[in-house]
Amino acid sequence: MNRMRMAVLILSAVVIHLSSSAYSFEQDERLSDTEIRSILTEAARLTQQVENLRDRMIVCVRVGLANWKSGDPTSAKRNFDDVLELIDKFPPQEQNADFYRQSVAEVQEELGDTEGADRTLGRIKDDSQRAEAFRTVGLRQARRGDFKGAILKAASIEAENRDEYLESISKMQQEVDSVPIPQDAEESSDTDDSCGDIAAADTINVPEDKATCLAYWGGQLASEGQTNTALEILKRAHRESGLVLDLGVRAHTLEETAVGQARAGSMNEATRTLSEAEPLVLAVYRNVKLRHGWTSTLQELVEVKVELGDFEGADSILRQVEEGDRMNAMQGVARAVVAKGHKKEALAWATSQTSSRDRALALVGIADALLTSTQAADSRH
Repeated sequence: MNRMRMAVLILSAVVIHLSSSAYSFEQDERLSDTEIRSILTEAARLTQQVENLRDRMIVCVRVGLANWKSGDPTSAKRNFDDVLELIDKFPPQEQNADFYRQSVAEVQEELGDTEGADRTLGRIKDDSQRAEAFRTVGLRQARRGDFKGAILKAASIEAENRDEYLESISKMQQEVDSVPIPQDAEESSDTDDSCGDIAAADTINVPEDKATCLAYWGGQLASEGQTNTALEILKRAHRESGLVLDLGVRAHTLEETAVGQARAGSMNEATRTLSEAEPLVLAVYRNVKLRHGWTSTLQELVEVKVELGDFEGADSILRQVEEGDRMNAMQGVARAVVAKGHKKEALAWATSQTSSRDRALALVGIADALLTSTQAADSRH
């Protein structure tokens, strides 16, 4: 596994952690610190059973992030110490050990644990790699607003890169100083109203837009209990999706249609619609992977299958993606499913995983969603 790929796997945990505030949670779910702590404790226990050292390292980082978010920095720091000890156990021929240490330091700095990041930087053995790590982590530190601390790292950076490093920090300071004081202003209302209501769908001539509009309103009507009307609209969305040329858009429309059909109580239709979406999603995924990318449509399909209780179907799809993508998806799917109000299904899916790694990642995703909901509720009160 190359360095860039491992960095994505490790640092994507930070992206997940920082962006999870976008999720909401159904009000009728009962949350408690005890429940979250129990889930994270089980995830930590499972981490110790992951045989592959790299996989265990990544899962341990994810658990550490969740512990940090839960307000338990002591456990989080212990998790990161465990990660570093795992890296020390890598075989001598492992060429990326120092790069993994740098990635851990970047995670720590993103969380504001500068002291921990500095200790991790000191464990990097290769002089050149250590100098580059100080530069990278120092820039992250400056982006957090700690310019003084970032400047102190300049002494540990190779001379030929030092001036550029200090210049970058100076530019960041100038940008912060020049940011104008926000003025009260009305938000722009430039939203697209071409799908403002169900009647608007009949005026749309582009199949992609029409299909997605119909699927959206079919789902809305299903949520409101207008099941017969919803199923008629969703049938139109399904028919219109056949005219959509873009495979990704067609797959997404079918997924949305299936969710609406399930919501309206027509599970047979939902299952058939999902079966049409599946080969399209996998085709899009394989095409995107050729360009070293990722498609959210695949994760959405897995989410729907988990919500509907089709765990075998969800796992069948994930078995067809690369291991790194599967690891990210396990956590992302569980988090999204819980955020949409299906905590029981997410927990059941996590429990059904035979792999300790996958079960731990799913549990971390569940804990992350619960933490986000709890913190959002606290901020409202």
